[in-house]
Amino acid sequence: MNKFDEAQLRFDLDLDEVEEDATERAISFEEARQISEAARQQLVSGYENGLADKTKVLPTWWEDYLKLIEQGWPWRVACYIAWASSPKQFRKPDNLDELSSMLGLRSPRAIHTWKRKYPTISHVVALMQVAPLWEHRRDVINALVSMASSPDYKSFNDRKLFLEMVGDYVPKSKLELGKAAKGEEGEMSDEELHEWLGEQVKDNGIDNGPDNNGPDNNGPDNNGLKPIVGEEGGNADGG
Repeated sequence: MNKFDEAQLRFDLDLDEVEEDATERAISFEEARQISEAARQQLVSGYENGLADKTKVLPTWWEDYLKLIEQGWPWRVACYIAWASSPKQFRKPDNLDELSSMLGLRSPRAIHTWKRKYPTISHVVALMQVAPLWEHRRDVINALVSMASSPDYKSFNDRKLFLEMVGDYVPKSKLELGKAAKGEEGEMSDEELHEWLGEQVKDNGIDNGPDNNGPDNNGPDNNGLKPIVGEEGGNADGG
């Protein structure tokens, strides 16, 4: 997944929704512009009144709408994108018909026409749907590190995930998958296995000594950090 960048939201289309509305209604451009402006003013005043009236439920997508306006999107298209990229259970208006009416359009057909002629609109909707992942990325990583660092046995899954992410733990299922892909289990070295899994073994210059590679260990000597190999449901800390 590519990192979200607000620059990706910039409007760079030859899209004049007022002119297209005038064509669909068979009216003049000026008449269509007045209809559009009246609807926009009603939207803005409704939001401002909602701020003063605490009993009114404000649209959850308003901030995204303002962000798109700053990026140059026509107000109607910005409303649709912000609305469509918000969680369904929190969308106000409830459906596309009601949204079209709020935008001063005769029907949702105009919106479908935008999407058909300008696929970028659907692309921007998809970008804004995943934007929260990047906004909260650092907080989630911080929580993972905090939990994985705890000695509490309940943090086992966090430790396991952390060690997998940094490459210090390889689940047995991945080892079996790598061996099966190689064909002959006995011919696969640790380095070859890591290479197949898309990882790299880094020599840290540490000798694990006979305590770690004792006489019962049939594998080759490893002068570096040997990855932990465990069962999928095993306990990485021995608990």
